Amino acid sequence: MAELYQSLADLNNVRFSAYRTAMKLRRLQKALCLDLLGMPAACEVIEQHGLKQNEQLLDTPTLVACLTSLYQQLEATHAHLVSVPLCVDMCLNWLLNVYDTGRTGKIRTLSFKTGIISLCKAHLEDKYRFLFRQVASATGFCDQRRLGLLLHDSIQIPRQLGEVASFGGSNIEPSVRSCFQFANNKPELEAAMFLDWMRLEPQSMVWLPVLHRVAAAETAKHQAKCNICKECPIIGFRYRSLKHFNYDICQSCFFSGRVAKGHKMQYPMVEYCTPTTSGEDVRDFAKVLKNKFRTKRYFAKHPRMGYLPVQTILEGDNMETPVTLINFWPVEHLPGSSPQLSHDDTHTRIEHYASRLAEMENRNGTYLNDSISPNESMKLQGEYDRLKRAHDRKGLSPLPSPPHMLPASPPSPRDAELLAEAKLLRQHKGRLEARMQILEDHNKQLESQLHRLRQLLEQVTTDSKVNGTALSSPSTSSQRSDSSLPLLRMAASQTTDTMGDDELSSPSQDASGLEEVMEQLNNSFPHSQGPSVGSLFHMADDLGRAMESLVTVMTDEQNGD
Repeated sequence: MAELYQSLADLNNVRFSAYRTAMKLRRLQKALCLDLLGMPAACEVIEQHGLKQNEQLLDTPTLVACLTSLYQQLEATHAHLVSVPLCVDMCLNWLLNVYDTGRTGKIRTLSFKTGIISLCKAHLEDKYRFLFRQVASATGFCDQRRLGLLLHDSIQIPRQLGEVASFGGSNIEPSVRSCFQFANNKPELEAAMFLDWMRLEPQSMVWLPVLHRVAAAETAKHQAKCNICKECPIIGFRYRSLKHFNYDICQSCFFSGRVAKGHKMQYPMVEYCTPTTSGEDVRDFAKVLKNKFRTKRYFAKHPRMGYLPVQTILEGDNMETPVTLINFWPVEHLPGSSPQLSHDDTHTRIEHYASRLAEMENRNGTYLNDSISPNESMKLQGEYDRLKRAHDRKGLSPLPSPPHMLPASPPSPRDAELLAEAKLLRQHKGRLEARMQILEDHNKQLESQLHRLRQLLEQVTTDSKVNGTALSSPSTSSQRSDSSLPLLRMAASQTTDTMGDDELSSPSQDASGLEEVMEQLNNSFPHSQGPSVGSLFHMADDLGRAMESLVTVMTDEQNGD
């Protein structure tokens, strides 16, 4: 399982979050052999084990029994691809990682169904219908609470991959509100309206249809040449420009964000996961002709999105997916907007959560209990009382109550979870900044010592030219060089001690790397006091290389973190 997650990390270079998440899920789906599992077989196992009560908790033995039944059916038809013990173990680990973050050893029945059905082999609308039936009442309708349960379990799948911020965050209330607004704010939702809403690819669920497109495009071969890498034919996704004639991009160039000269990311493109037909070629030609008469300002002012945005303060930003038409559903929508931010960047995520946290505090009129100490609270209260008395003496209208005296609604569990996550990210940012400061300080020390050594060398060269000999100066400079050596050793030891106290150190690799550097420093300064100026230059070069190695070791530690 560790090797599987390591291989998923290799896909982080995919620039656009929807495709990055879908490609990770596709690799996970194949590793768990769920791409071989049809929905009828999955439904049969669910019925066989009586998994009807969505709130029922399934313990580990029950999960193992259900998964064993699933994979035994697959083994009967794909004996050379399925190893029942291995697949059961990996799928169990994945389900617990996704739905049992508290490590209780139990997950809900609805969570089990959602995870298995989402990654099984079936038509996309069949999956939507099945999932809706699981939360619908006996009359076939679904209220907001039941829909919220379904969307909550669904969003846990990209959340486990670290991609939840790209799909609106872990708060599913805006998605529920969007769905019922689409249904004209009816108290209950019917299956047909739910399917129509899902066809619009709402932001919180867009990863699932993209997963199906990724699977469909794996074997697609397009008779076209990529205008960037010149690949011909194009295998996988094909992206055709609707701004320029005969402009195609392969999926590798598209996922990496590469563009050719004269083409902008905000220009519309159409995505094909299957070979094009003559009718589609004619349709695209007409669109290119129409777009030829539109200016760059038009495309900048009219960004089009292929998912249904359900953005609120707590819902997150648009996904960083470019303007692209999707040739998969009859409804034409673009799969994203122009690139805005990279959620993989730690500092960007911190700013993202910090801004959302500030909005929550302003909205509720309250502050975090741990953000203001009791002393600060007393000072603020005293200042408020003083201002209020001065205000009353002037005969003005009374001041409003301070924020903490206003009635504040208790925070919901999701708000508390979001606040905790933001706090952890702030702490992580502080640790990173502290480590960077340590490295910068040590780097300045090394540069200062190197500058002093260079001054010594220049002084030796000047003395040798004036006196005509270099017999006395080398010994003096060697003594000074040796006297500066403890400073270097002290800086290196301080670096290792400081890094050991933090999370940067890897005890075995980092210690061995620094020992090699110190050995180079010791070898660069023998105890014998040689009279040669050339020897002194040689020792200075060795010292420079040793310090470069030391800086490289510390930099590698930072990057490894």
